[in-house]
Amino acid sequence: MHASNDQSGVARRRFLKGTLATAAGGLLVPAVASRSQAAAALPVVGQTVNLSVSVFGAVMTSSLQSGEQTLNFIGSRVVKVLAGGPDFVRLQSLDFTLEAAHPLFGKITMTLPDVDVSPLSTVRLSSSGFTETWYETSKIKFERSGNLPGPFEFQSEKPLTATATMPNWPPPPQATNPDGSPTGGVLYSVVQPPTFTGGDQRVDFTAFPPNVGQLLAP
Repeated sequence: MHASNDQSGVARRRFLKGTLATAAGGLLVPAVASRSQAAAALPVVGQTVNLSVSVFGAVMTSSLQSGEQTLNFIGSRVVKVLAGGPDFVRLQSLDFTLEAAHPLFGKITMTLPDVDVSPLSTVRLSSSGFTETWYETSKIKFERSGNLPGPFEFQSEKPLTATATMPNWPPPPQATNPDGSPTGGVLYSVVQPPTFTGGDQRVDFTAFPPNVGQLLAP
């Protein structure tokens, strides 16, 4: 009788051990699924995303006119999502346009250069959300300089470099406050403001706070 009870006890322990091992293995499945779901939450490769851009309070110095000038740009940015890695994608600039108006310079336009050699931007997924590192090489054109007719055109010497972390990418849409400043969207932190050169002249931005939002179809 004792031998029978011992055998049944051993069998029961083996059964429980096998059950716990199976349960423990089952507990690993959601963690793996969670990582897969996180990777799937990255922007879809191949899609084109339309973004609005506002730079309210950009501070510029230039060899065209002495002193600091403050500009308010509005415009758009179009990017294509390219493959990256398990936790990030790359962004290719398809279009980039910013426009401002100033009494000394008339219309000021910032666009993509004829040949874009800037590195691709990235959107990376982490526990804190989506972090975009944005690189943008551009050229800038001034309609005039005081009484001198233009245009005056300068090529980017150092690309704009900016970063932002947000719960989702693309960032939320932006709107405009009564004073023209942007609301909504995401304010990016500028690591490297853009600088431009042309011959022996140059344009430098000492402040360039871009606010980016998703541009929704009307």
